[in-house]
Amino acid sequence: MKKITTVDLFCGAGGFTEGFSKAKGFEPLIAIDFDKQAIGTFKHNHRNVNAVCEDISNLSKSDLLTLTNSKKIDVIIGGPPCQGFSLAGRRLLNDPKNQLFKEYVRVVDIFKPNIFIFENVVGLTSMQGGLVLEAICEEFKKIGYEVSFDILNSAEFGVPQARPRFILIGTYGSNPIGTPAPTHGSNVNLDLFSNLKPQVTVKDALSNLPVIEQGQGKEEMSNLTPLNSYQEMLSGTRKNNSLYNHRATRHSDKIVDRYNHMPQGGDIRSLPEKLRTKKNNVFRLSETTPSRTITCNFRTDIIHPWVPRGLTTREAARLQSFDDDYQFFGNLTRKARYLTQDDQVGNAVPPLLAKALAQHIKEYL
Repeated sequence: MKKITTVDLFCGAGGFTEGFSKAKGFEPLIAIDFDKQAIGTFKHNHRNVNAVCEDISNLSKSDLLTLTNSKKIDVIIGGPPCQGFSLAGRRLLNDPKNQLFKEYVRVVDIFKPNIFIFENVVGLTSMQGGLVLEAICEEFKKIGYEVSFDILNSAEFGVPQARPRFILIGTYGSNPIGTPAPTHGSNVNLDLFSNLKPQVTVKDALSNLPVIEQGQGKEEMSNLTPLNSYQEMLSGTRKNNSLYNHRATRHSDKIVDRYNHMPQGGDIRSLPEKLRTKKNNVFRLSETTPSRTITCNFRTDIIHPWVPRGLTTREAARLQSFDDDYQFFGNLTRKARYLTQDDQVGNAVPPLLAKALAQHIKEYL
């Protein structure tokens, strides 16, 4: 069978393409991002894809067609930043704040894929009372697409993380196809007649990783034996028994004491008054549920369930559903203008969510 060709816009470290690769039957042709470190990570893990480090607005129609050898593009995937949209009524203005989204529309219009998937933050649905979403849908309709959208929670697709994301799927010249049905459910919605699998928990995801204290770890070490099917699935195919990016940040004694007193599932408000800070968005993971949303600040804001420290890049990547041998490159702290390892993981589309989307549209195509 002919493989389904894809283009990945604003690709970051490659979570979207990774999920599509796992779905089988897809041929990623190009991936584009302006960040040097993210593209370095993408290239290392997807060596057969033409990963381009460039501001998409600098790529003309001729450039894009050359990069894809003028091949027919079946699917475009990606999620441009959409903060601060500028509107006039229900119309998107030609404002720099709208530029990256308009570039996404421009590229979709150039390639005219059968399907595109536009991924973004949940807050997009309520921006300016819903007018932004109306304007976005209208932009896609202008170039011939029917759209459907929903909020999908990654935990309902096998990711050990309760990460809600806005997903909009556009189909060219045909009826909308909706979004995929959940494959996993919480204990609340599971019963004898349910065909849903149990959601993957933090313990399911992290329990076999080498235990390291704050300030310890390495960029490369040997993996340990998987203890369950999720860990087996992520054990990796690129290099046997390899585990990358498992280094923990060193904390002060005062911070370690604070983390020690924080119970699983608790936050700053769970602490004795003398240990609290003004920063309330620090949370300790509970081993019995999926993780809360992994942000780019997981070294300071998301605390390991069993060790008094923030997460390592690898632990966050496990909770995002990246394989253990998916290697991230870059600094651990923001000493340069490029994305850190943590930024790349926190910004990524969880590969298992991307895989579910790929399987859904493959049935249509």
